[in-house]
Amino acid sequence: MKSLNIWFHIGFWIAYTLIYTLIQASYKGDYEGAFIYELMNLPLRLAVVYFNYFYLLPRFLLKGKVVNYFVYTIITLCIAGFFQRIINYELLNILNPEMRDYGLWLPYKFLQSTVIIASPLIFVIGISVVWKVSQLQKRTNELENEKLQSELKYLKSQINPHFLFNTLNNIYGLSLENSKKTPELILKLSDFLSFSLYESNQKMIPLDKEIALMTDFITLEKSRFEDRVAIDFSKPKSTENISIPPLILVPFVENAFKHSLKDETKIADIAIDLKIDNDMLLFEVKNSKSHNITESNTKKGLGLENIKKRLDILYGSDYELAINDSKHLFSINLKIKYL
Repeated sequence: MKSLNIWFHIGFWIAYTLIYTLIQASYKGDYEGAFIYELMNLPLRLAVVYFNYFYLLPRFLLKGKVVNYFVYTIITLCIAGFFQRIINYELLNILNPEMRDYGLWLPYKFLQSTVIIASPLIFVIGISVVWKVSQLQKRTNELENEKLQSELKYLKSQINPHFLFNTLNNIYGLSLENSKKTPELILKLSDFLSFSLYESNQKMIPLDKEIALMTDFITLEKSRFEDRVAIDFSKPKSTENISIPPLILVPFVENAFKHSLKDETKIADIAIDLKIDNDMLLFEVKNSKSHNITESNTKKGLGLENIKKRLDILYGSDYELAINDSKHLFSINLKIKYL
């Protein structure tokens, strides 16, 4: 990039000098004299442009001090215009008297010199500002993306241990009873660990894998609570070529089990309905709530809060999540666009 930047500046000054040589020569037809005239004024123009480029631009304009930048730029141009008038008047008298620039102190001549010096400055600084702003915007977007990815990883790191913690508790409870189901559940837990280590780090996974994870989770919970929970799980027959972010659906199911089984004396009802409608995924989870236990709004669990944050990051405003929390029923309706 630095090499390209240098060649851009070299190419610009070559083109600038040739163009102004042609303009000057068009008046008197003296191409050699016009070229000498441009070379004679080139050092002053270079000094003005690169004083602005290396000093005024980063010190004032790029730091938001716009007024200071323009004040110092105007002062620089006025001083440079004054010196160019003297250079043109004195040196041309020596080098090429035929092109001598008469009228040293004429105001319009002074203004003309200032404008001529300003023309390359405006072009070079304008291009540089646009380039620097685009680079800053690119870097800002990269940092924002890095921030979002870090936040997603953080939210996943909260979801996975929380999910595994509940599963371990289930297995522990059955192991105390010397249940024959314990080896099968340990195998299920192995699948969860495999998913946590490998699959959840992917940006997208097949919907089939998320459904399999939900099915395993339901199996584990049913093994623990047996007849205390009635589950109705409806899912589409075909989910081929459908992908979603990992752990988008499972936390809602986890939340349903957690908050429907607070009452040891009641049978919990959980209904899970997953549908595909055109390019939309429709997901509904309903769970009964205890009649005797009042839950604090601050104790909804990490899963539900985290999944809402993840949906905001992943989909912005391109998703719909409706939550209904009534006295004896809790339900969520999620609508997202799948890939």
